[in-house]
Amino acid sequence: MHDNHGRPPLQHSNNEGKIMMRLRPLDDQQLPNLTDVQRIALHPQATRLQGEFAPLLNRLAALGNLTEVTRNSSALLEKDNVSGALYVQNEIEFAPAEAMHLRIFYPQWEHGYALEEHDECSGNKQHSFQFFDRYGNMLHKIVLRETADIAAFRKLVSEHAAADQTSPLQLVHPLEDKADTRKEIDIDALRADWAHTHNHNDFVQRQEAFDQQRLRKLRLAGKAFAYQVANDSARIILQRMTEFGTAIMAQVGNAGIVQAYYGKIKNIGFKDSRLKIMNSGFRMSLREDHIDSVWVAKKPTTDGIITSLELFNRQGMHIASFLSKKDNGQPEPREWRESIMRLLPIFGT
Repeated sequence: MHDNHGRPPLQHSNNEGKIMMRLRPLDDQQLPNLTDVQRIALHPQATRLQGEFAPLLNRLAALGNLTEVTRNSSALLEKDNVSGALYVQNEIEFAPAEAMHLRIFYPQWEHGYALEEHDECSGNKQHSFQFFDRYGNMLHKIVLRETADIAAFRKLVSEHAAADQTSPLQLVHPLEDKADTRKEIDIDALRADWAHTHNHNDFVQRQEAFDQQRLRKLRLAGKAFAYQVANDSARIILQRMTEFGTAIMAQVGNAGIVQAYYGKIKNIGFKDSRLKIMNSGFRMSLREDHIDSVWVAKKPTTDGIITSLELFNRQGMHIASFLSKKDNGQPEPREWRESIMRLLPIFGT
């Protein structure tokens, strides 16, 4: 038996991490250990995409307004009303005081799907592109807004659909991955580079790159440049910036993409160990119970010291970061700097 796309029902393989498409999606209770990409692959309205994703993303401008979702296991950043031109220009301004930026690392993008599914909230169909790493974890999701061009979406999907829609997914188990992410760090070189005065744009680009050794570098940078603070520091700082009405830069990323939002935090809430920013058109969710350490990092630039708040989980992976939003040639806002400096260091940890 095959579905309308010529795909067979689910077949199990003896090789871990391989799964075939099936006619209908399964409940989580039936197969609870599926990865993100395996769950999408089971959906009857999912279309596997060709492996070269940049040409597809470069054509998103034809679709109209989109919602961008970048996530990792502990945080999610979501921005509405984004033009697909973002993937061509890599930066787009929405208003003088609000912008977003993406830095994409395509070598980490292993699997991609286009999906049409029923949205329980609106009752309408939701159309999206979803991309995953070699382990099956979701990296990035692009959702069409209500005013988007569905016909253009379907045309794009048909032109970038993989010829093979039925072969098992080839996934890598994290424990079997031979990639060495713990390279030796030259401490003297690290501290010399950290002390070097970079220009503002170079600093921002460094911040927006995903670095698996980021926590190790903070530990080795020296207390003049980086020190640990309490795990509730992000909550404290965001509350103060909301009260001051100070614009910040919030970042969430993974090995495949880092999404940064620039703007004011207007509505913040806390529920069930989750910190949520709920601006109109921008949302961020952070699992506070996943936070294992928070660091203040100070970096000299040609515009003066720039301070950031860096969050990490128990595995030492970067969850999110927060910086002040400033213009070139201008120092950090005083309320941001003073609020950061009030966070008491935790030394000897």
